[in-house]
Amino acid sequence: MKSVLTYLLRSVKYFIYLAIILTLVLFVLSLAGMTEWDVNVMFTEGTRSVWKIAGMLAVVSLIYPSVGFQRRKAVLAGSWEERRDEIVAVMADKGYVLVSETPEAAVFRSRNIVLRIFRMFEDKVVIRQDFGGFELEGLRKDIVRLVMHLEYRLSAN
Repeated sequence: MKSVLTYLLRSVKYFIYLAIILTLVLFVLSLAGMTEWDVNVMFTEGTRSVWKIAGMLAVVSLIYPSVGFQRRKAVLAGSWEERRDEIVAVMADKGYVLVSETPEAAVFRSRNIVLRIFRMFEDKVVIRQDFGGFELEGLRKDIVRLVMHLEYRLSAN
């Protein structure tokens, strides 16, 4: 149930952010004199177009969390207790700080508040002990980069 609510919350966040970005683009176009700030002039079908655009934004917002977030395995020897300090150091080098830790998982967040705002505070990276290594969960582009970095830095140790 928690994962469904998280998914829906992410979808709503993306919808709001996409709507804000679209509104800002239209506002800038209006300020630049490229169009009037009137829905009936901006769009061929007027307000009907706005509903179509909102529907497209909703579809994109519903799909993105399923492709934008992932789990990926970092193949590293040892347990969390043995590798904890090394992993925390690598994560710190990549701009993450440990915010919570349980026997099951460690949660990291970005130190950069501007980055956190642009990522809608969805910058959490969860690291769990897994068979043959560690499983990382979070934004796809961050996870790919972090797994590669962890394996590169810690596989020789």
